Amino acid sequence: MSKLSSRVLRRIVIAGIFLAVFSLTGLGLKRATTSIPTCTDGIMNGEEEGVDCGFSVCGKYCELELDPPQVMSTKLIEAGENDYDFVAEIKNPHQQFGASEIEYELALFNGDDNELDKEGGVFYILPGQTKYLVLTHITTEKNVQRIDFKIKSATWQELDSIEGMNLIVKAQKYTSLSGGGTALDVNILNDSDFDFEMVDIDVVMYNSRDDIIAVNRSDIRTFVARTERAFKVVWPFRINGLVDKIEAYPSTNLFDSSNFIKTYGSEIRKFQQY
Repeated sequence: MSKLSSRVLRRIVIAGIFLAVFSLTGLGLKRATTSIPTCTDGIMNGEEEGVDCGFSVCGKYCELELDPPQVMSTKLIEAGENDYDFVAEIKNPHQQFGASEIEYELALFNGDDNELDKEGGVFYILPGQTKYLVLTHITTEKNVQRIDFKIKSATWQELDSIEGMNLIVKAQKYTSLSGGGTALDVNILNDSDFDFEMVDIDVVMYNSRDDIIAVNRSDIRTFVARTERAFKVVWPFRINGLVDKIEAYPSTNLFDSSNFIKTYGSEIRKFQQY
């Protein structure tokens, strides 16, 4: 072997040793400076791809984040002295995912911006649904000047299909009652293959400008498939304005297994809590 070849070989060996030492040093520094993922501490750390998730480190995939339901409008309606009804129009922008539980909070304020009352609760929304959340008989001792409505959380679930779930408003009749009250009679057809334990109905009244002037709500229990049921809602006070249009919005909770008297065909599986 020539002297030149021997020199080149030594340089290659020295370069290889240097690279190996450099790589091991870098790996050691990375391990020293990277926190170890715990997958249970509620913090995104180590090589986790999200909070306590990432298949390579935690053994489970991170779930996609979904936008929360959109609050399109809210309105507080006087229903008597220190008595109010409330309605919020809420849109689910997701076509494949619904929320089995949406937690909300409604706060009422007076003219000095002091909080008079606060109440909260939960409701559901189906995939792609625009829902009217109706709250009635909200009482307070002082005049309400401002409201604050917000959605606090949503538990999302994937719903494979709602095909075949048809609740159809067949007829409705609006009448005035003696003493200034009003009533609405509605017939609804359960044009589906499923018997439901409960169907919720939200009723919204509009004037000629399409402004909401009154709301109410009711429910139908044990609603058998292919049958028609009637219900009545009553406003014991005079509606403030001329009623131009009335809409009844029936819906039922497809996420509650106890709501199905007969088995529902599509698969429902838990998705994510927003």
